[in-house]
Amino acid sequence: MTNRTIGGKPNKAGFAALLGLLLVFLCAAHVLQADEPFARSKDYDLEHSRISLRFDLEQKKVIGDVIHTLSIFRDTSRISLDSAGLHILSVTLNKTPATFETTGDKLNIAIPMPVKPGEKFTVEIKYEGKPTKGLYFILPDKDYPSRPIQIWTQGESEDTRYYLPTYDYPNDRLTTETILTVPAGWLTVSNGKLISVTDADGGLKTWTWRESQPSSTYLFTVVAGEFVQAKDTWRKLPVDYYAPKDRGDRLAVLG
Repeated sequence: MTNRTIGGKPNKAGFAALLGLLLVFLCAAHVLQADEPFARSKDYDLEHSRISLRFDLEQKKVIGDVIHTLSIFRDTSRISLDSAGLHILSVTLNKTPATFETTGDKLNIAIPMPVKPGEKFTVEIKYEGKPTKGLYFILPDKDYPSRPIQIWTQGESEDTRYYLPTYDYPNDRLTTETILTVPAGWLTVSNGKLISVTDADGGLKTWTWRESQPSSTYLFTVVAGEFVQAKDTWRKLPVDYYAPKDRGDRLAVLG
């Protein structure tokens, strides 16, 4: 590379532009290494997931029970799901205990019988974990003892696997039912329509959300915590606003 000169002096603007371009390429290369750059070849179609979650705030732990419904695409002897850092407690295949193994980022479930394309399976997985990505706990601490509690997810583009064993790649779409059991004073938000809020043991409530429009797993959304809510409409459509419980006054201006 030659550094051209103008009037015998180095062209600093040109050098800075080249340096900036190099940094862009380096950043792009890093992004490609972080996620899978090419679409996967799939062995099955994930059609529906029923996701039940509880939370242990003291340990920043998620306790989950997910039931996946899927359809096999090709002859295979296993169902492989993405799962990173999660402790798998049990797996059933069509309500029968299944043999499984975990690797660094996979949960592999053995299919004990020959299968043909088009066959459907129901896979239930009970698990727990302390997510390092994908699901985040915002809690009070010594510096902010009155901070409102919040739990929220951010799965894009392949971080859902850190709190949920699933097919964690954008080239599949499915419907969902999300069931969140949280303290009675909390609010929750998830995908789709709120179906019910019911009492649960221990001063808890269970919120059930249902999404009938298929979407990719990185779009799974869980928000739970100490929020206040304001309801509004726009062109006869309902619009809800949320704020941390200590900032509810900010919602008043919306009226």
